[in-house]
Amino acid sequence: MNSLTMRAAGLHAGQQTRYDMNSPLLSGVLAALEEDARVEVLDLTPANAGLLEYFARYHCKLYLPACRDALCQVPAGEPDELEKIPQILQRLLPLCAQDGLDLLLLWDLPNYLHREVLKGLIRHLLPQLSRGAVLHTYIHTRQTMPQQPGNFTLTADGKVSVDLAGQGTLASPMYYQELLHKLLDPFRVERGMLLANGLQEYVLRRR
Repeated sequence: MNSLTMRAAGLHAGQQTRYDMNSPLLSGVLAALEEDARVEVLDLTPANAGLLEYFARYHCKLYLPACRDALCQVPAGEPDELEKIPQILQRLLPLCAQDGLDLLLLWDLPNYLHREVLKGLIRHLLPQLSRGAVLHTYIHTRQTMPQQPGNFTLTADGKVSVDLAGQGTLASPMYYQELLHKLLDPFRVERGMLLANGLQEYVLRRR
């Protein structure tokens, strides 16, 4: 986990640990996919049946390296640690996209990575991206967030199913749009929407 301050408090009062939610911007991205078009998708979370079943309808190559938790553990506080980030990313994510990644599903991961690791991740993926690649993410807007990244999947009707692990909370980085542009360069926000649960949903496109 990164250097954000751990808080002993539990989940926000009334916060569900497992629920389905509407994700309008992601729904729009998925609706735009053509079933007969070849699409390459990257999701860093562990493989799950919902995701596999949803994308089975497309002519899709799905990359599921399951390196999310390892990325959250990458240290980046000292100069020697910063120097090791490219090598760590190459070991954790030795991608070889055939025609270029078209869609990156980062879910809520940017909230949990050290900033230098997040920037390094995008730089590492850059040679693998298609010209108009799309990045989807959720950014926490409240002062605290769950202690660990959520487990996200897609339901058959296109909703997002969320499973929150752990009982504690962390201070949220509360990234604003201009900072996201710096951290996720060369991606730029195409659309943003604040969801009822306090997540800011973003669709960014490679410029």
